[in-house]
Amino acid sequence: MNQPQSIVYWDVFPKLIRVSTSDQPQSIPLSLRGNVETPLFFSSNPLIADVDESGVVICGMQPGAAVLTICRSEELDSIRSVQVEVYGAPISSGALPT
Repeated sequence: MNQPQSIVYWDVFPKLIRVSTSDQPQSIPLSLRGNVETPLFFSSNPLIADVDESGVVICGMQPGAAVLTICRSEELDSIRSVQVEVYGAPISSGALPT
């Protein structure tokens, strides 16, 4: 008889990041809760919001929107998302720091 798969709880917070443009990038750490093995982070629009390997979101230099995708493990078997919205006028340099 097959054993049922165990349900693994995990989540990421906040679900929505909403900031105004600024001449300095804003750093916002993501909080991962539950059973997270080796998380991977991706951004749909790194010019608006980027996320580093430790889960810190850098945003606020250019207006626009991005969706961050967080995978629970390298197997990409379970994902969560965070919406990022940046409002206001573009900042002159507009480039996020690398």
